[in-house]
Amino acid sequence: MDERIRKCLECGSKSIVTDPKHAELYCADCGVVIAENIVDLGPEWRSYDAEQASKRVRTGPPMSYRMHNKGLSTPTPGSLTRSKRLRGVIAMDSNEKTLSFALGEIDRMACALNLPGDIREITSLLYRKAAKRSLIKGRSIEELTSAMLHITCRQYGIPRTLKEIAAVSRMPLKKIRRAYIFLLHKLEIKLAPADPVCYIPRFCSELGLSDVIRERAIKIVCADKETIAAKGWAPTGTAAAAIYLASHLSGESVEEKNMAKVAGTTPVTIQKRYKELAARKSKLNTLSSPALQKGESFVAAIV
Repeated sequence: MDERIRKCLECGSKSIVTDPKHAELYCADCGVVIAENIVDLGPEWRSYDAEQASKRVRTGPPMSYRMHNKGLSTPTPGSLTRSKRLRGVIAMDSNEKTLSFALGEIDRMACALNLPGDIREITSLLYRKAAKRSLIKGRSIEELTSAMLHITCRQYGIPRTLKEIAAVSRMPLKKIRRAYIFLLHKLEIKLAPADPVCYIPRFCSELGLSDVIRERAIKIVCADKETIAAKGWAPTGTAAAAIYLASHLSGESVEEKNMAKVAGTTPVTIQKRYKELAARKSKLNTLSSPALQKGESFVAAIV
């Protein structure tokens, strides 16, 4: 609330009410809105009793694992910028410098991939966990941070492939995959197979397809999810083939080259998965046809 606004500009009343729900400042007597879109200068947390409030009270921004000092450094005046920089560099040891560089790499790649802040926070925490177990020494920081970012995306269902992470990383795909397998083994992380359904909305959005195709492609994958998991199909190729099949069923044409470019796979893979999904769908439709169901019930009645 602006301290200068102490009375209503319309009627002169001093009954000024702050409405935090609508971010407005209005007069209680005449109802005129004095200010809009006011900024809440209070804390970002909520408390429901005095004990909870006393535990959450702090000064400055919240602690973050994305910063090497967790955001707990002491601020200095702006006039001492050069001395602050030199003092910070001198005070940091080799481990802190390595940690600062690694967290910067995580933040850079996450920004390039448009990942939310929670994913960056969890990946930074995963790096600290690996550093505590001495898994960082003797290995490239870039390939480890890239692999950790992929692990976090897999854990929380964010549709990002190793190829997409390698495109924004400074390391080749082969080394990132090697670090990915190494971290899964050492940190004892168990990941479920990637779900092709997670990739379908993003692919449809990039191709400019309708919601009807998206929903139909999701239904195609969900109807045959057990077979897809048993055969070990790549999720991106399966999602692209399901979209390709759904577009044909909806009467819209999508070029295989554009589909392969968006999905990061080849047209041959899409064509193979498309044929198998189409064959499975036609088989399921045949088994669920009304005429066949009547025949089966008739045979069952005879037996």
